[in-house]
Order: sequence, then structure tokens, then C-alpha cells
Amino acid sequence: MPLVALLPFFSTLAGGIAALRLRHRLHAFMALAAGVVVATAVVDLLPEAHELVGPDSALQVGAGALIGFIAFSLIEAFIHQTSFEHANHGSRPAEIPAPATTRTFLALLPPLSLILHSTLDGLAIGFGFQAGSAVGLVVLLAVLAHDFADGMNVVTLAIEAARGERLAVGLLILDALAPPAGAALSLLVSISPAALGLLLAWFAGVFLAVGAGHLLPEAQHRDPRRGPALVALSGVGAAIVVLVRAIAG
Repeated sequence: MPLVALLPFFSTLAGGIAALRLRHRLHAFMALAAGVVVATAVVDLLPEAHELVGPDSALQVGAGALIGFIAFSLIEAFIHQTSFEHANHGSRPAEIPAPATTRTFLALLPPLSLILHSTLDGLAIGFGFQAGSAVGLVVLLAVLAHDFADGMNVVTLAIEAARGERLAVGLLILDALAPPAGAALSLLVSISPAALGLLLAWFAGVFLAVGAGHLLPEAQHRDPRRGPALVALSGVGAAIVVLVRAIAG
């Protein structure tokens, strides 16, 4: 496993710390991250998946991406019913978390689900490097941006569930450890090039859902007047991915 697979640990921690201290001041980063993950899916993962599966694989690759998009969107609908952006939306002051409706295990399912999702991010990094160093590098860049947002969400969801920061910090640490664990797990899994291609297509669909369906709308919803500027910033994020891909070869 490349040592760079450890970087999402620090990205996730940074996102959680930002959620504890900054809350609603991270819209620009979210817009930039949206461009990064969408571009990764379109210019890198899907072409690489098509090459791995075979010349007549357009339908299979497209179906894999569609399944990934829908599956993630369904999970997202549950996990982010209360995200770090929505947690205090409305009449409550931004500094005071909304009271949790329950302290049962069910209330902890959303942050625990995010930890599982971060493990899958690590698998994406590992499989990306199996496909090639250039693919792995671009996937790593997208995961770093995405896991920053996941760190923010884990903290806020945990505060919502437990009305305290101690549990939130513990879950944040678990979420930060999940991507390196997923990357290490990928070393134990040996799959054919065709299966690897379909997995990359699935991850491409997930990244499209993350960027276009979650990060960019979240960045805009609090102040829609800034929407055009934030969309333009997402274009900067996409351009960064294209540049990194070109340099990586």
C-alpha cells in the first residue's frame, strides 16, 4: 500500500476539527471538492474502467456507474438527513446544536454508516493504485477532498445523536482510520482486470453522486446568491484534476 494512502486520515481529522470550530464557513472548499470528485469520475475512472473491462464494455461500465450513483444516493438520503450544513438550519443559532431526538443506537447509525463509507473510500484508493499509479493519484486527490467533508459530517451527526463532543471526537478518529484500513484491505483482495474495471465504474458513479448530488448543492444552499461563483469554483477543482492527470501521464 503506498504511504500516500495514509493522507485521508489527516484529511478526515481536519474536516472534523473544522466542523467543531468553523461550521458554516466552508462552502468554498465544498464547491472546490465537488469539481474534484466529479472530474475524477468523468476524466479518469470511467475511461480507465472501459479500458480494463474491454473494447465492447460501454454498457457494462455505464451500468456499473449508474448502480454506484443510485446506491450512494439512497444511502446518502438516509445518512445526511441531518448533515453539518442542515443540523442548525432554521431559527437556531449556528453555535448551538439542535437537540437530538433520540440517544438510541439508531441515532448513531448515520455516523457509523459514514465510517463504513470511508472504508470504501480507502478501497477505492487501493484499487485505483492497482489499476495504475496515475489512476491511484487522481482517486487519492478526490478522496482527500471527499473525506474532509465526511469528517465534518461525522462530527455533526455524532453531536446530534449524543448532544456532546466526546463521542463525536471518538467517531471522528474511527472515521479517519477507516480509509487507510480500506486501502490495506485492498491488498488482500485479488481480482481480475474486468472486475477491477467494473469496480472503478461503480466508484465513478459514487463520485458523481458525491460531487453533483451532495457537495455542490450543500455549498450553495445556505446562500443561493453565491451559487454562480461556487459553481465556477467547482470548475477550478475539475481543472486541477485534469492537470494532475496530465502530469501523471
